[in-house]
Amino acid sequence: MTAHPLDRWLVSAERQLRATGMTGRRAYAALCRLLARQLELPPDLWLDGPDVPAHVTLPSAPIVDDVDLFGLAYERFFPEVFKAEHGQFFTPEPLARLVVALTDIRPEDRVLDPTCGAGTFLVLAAACGAKVAGIEVDPELVALCRLNLALHQQSPNAVRSADLFRLPLPEEGAFDVLLANPPFSVPITDPDTLRHYRLADGRSRVQSDVLFLEAAHARLKPGGRLGVVLPWSLVSNTGFAGTRAWLEEHFVRRAVVGLPEGVFRPFGGAAGRAAVVVLQKRPAAARPWIASMVHHLGYDPRRQRLVPTQPNGLAALARAARDGTAPRAPANAQTWSPATLDTGPGHANDRPTMPLGALAPVERRSLRTTGNEPLTEVDLADIDKNTGEVTSARVRLAAAIRGTKAELFEGDLVIARMRPSLNNVALVELPAENLPERIFGSSEWVRLVPRAHPNFTLTAARSGFVRQRLADTGGQTRPRTTVDAIAEVAVPVPSKRAIALIDQVVGEARRVRIAARRRMDQVSEAYEAWGRGELDDEELIEILEALASLTHASKASHDGSEAL
Repeated sequence: MTAHPLDRWLVSAERQLRATGMTGRRAYAALCRLLARQLELPPDLWLDGPDVPAHVTLPSAPIVDDVDLFGLAYERFFPEVFKAEHGQFFTPEPLARLVVALTDIRPEDRVLDPTCGAGTFLVLAAACGAKVAGIEVDPELVALCRLNLALHQQSPNAVRSADLFRLPLPEEGAFDVLLANPPFSVPITDPDTLRHYRLADGRSRVQSDVLFLEAAHARLKPGGRLGVVLPWSLVSNTGFAGTRAWLEEHFVRRAVVGLPEGVFRPFGGAAGRAAVVVLQKRPAAARPWIASMVHHLGYDPRRQRLVPTQPNGLAALARAARDGTAPRAPANAQTWSPATLDTGPGHANDRPTMPLGALAPVERRSLRTTGNEPLTEVDLADIDKNTGEVTSARVRLAAAIRGTKAELFEGDLVIARMRPSLNNVALVELPAENLPERIFGSSEWVRLVPRAHPNFTLTAARSGFVRQRLADTGGQTRPRTTVDAIAEVAVPVPSKRAIALIDQVVGEARRVRIAARRRMDQVSEAYEAWGRGELDDEELIEILEALASLTHASKASHDGSEAL
């Protein structure tokens, strides 16, 4: 990909300054002051710091108005200046474009970004014809934002240096739109700050994300729109149910978009997940709202540097939002998480459904042991994710088992809470002969006991209907679903005859696979015993011939059932 002239200028200038020993914040300040002079900003708006040394000759920077290329360049070349120490990250331009599209900015809207950083949102909003204003607490970012606005023919005076949470809450909002990617999960403990916020009542410590939502509400006009990037936990975790209830009291939903892990990693951030949330301040009419999960960002979230990729789900959803084809949730949807809505293979409206917990109730049972008895351990890694079979296990002595474990029984249906999109779902069985009958596993297992037709229940639990609705519904870096979500997820239920046939066919297929796997284990055991000198040739052949006859009998039985 060909570098932009400003991009190349920044690389060259930074290298020349580094060669003189000027690095980090000092080099950043020198380049900011050089650009401020070139753009004719008033000196009182310049960043404090050194100028470019007199003996270093730098050419004039190419003045361009490519949207936020300037911000991206500084994100790349000054990571030592902009560290995500306070939960703040630069907003990727494709993500900012999506937020702007979802918020539906119109000409003459008054738009505020109260944590404006490099000014990405302000530049994009100004391109829509809006009148913009920004607040930023970090002086290095204030300087960057002012330069960014000046490069785009906007007033650098639109940004002021202030701490949003120390500003008094206005009695009446003045803005049509508020856009922001506020600092993530920074604890606010200052009593003088907390006493102004209803969401902090009775609390000595509140996350910055939560207070931000109340601060944003106060600055919006009635009917004003809020487009904000928040931690995924705020829309998915039960611990924030009170915050979501407050939001529903004061806003109506317009969009919730789930983003994958690492969305901020190439821009100085960590591996956490995030969500785009767009709300409209009441009074406003409730209507179906955009609900979507973006899996492909248009760049690689595993890299520390920006590496473009295809497809670009952010751009695709922005286009869909503009042309009215984006997926939507019912206006009164109980959940905020698009991962738990019908975003995948959905069932037709006329198909009868039943909660999975009605087919197989959840039964919790912690492992309790005495003495040093041997037990069989079945862990998440022991499941064949393609078939739902337990393919391996190990013997553990009770005295060596540490931590809380779940006791399991043959015939149980188990579903892993962690990363449900991986489809760790199985019917419990002993995968080999001569294993201890008592079974246990990780506390991540949710144990359900099928009332009847266990193989049909397994089929339903492993289906896309369940997988999509449970997919990564909570947690930042280790997403989990909940026991209640598993029990309540709806699965389509066909006629009794169809259920019985599914149970029969799947059950027979499982029996054939289990028998075949055990014969393969027996062959391996016999071969290894012969290799160790425990069997002679005749004994080995006798065992293999017996297994071969079982294989032929099983194949004949299988062929006969297919003919039927």
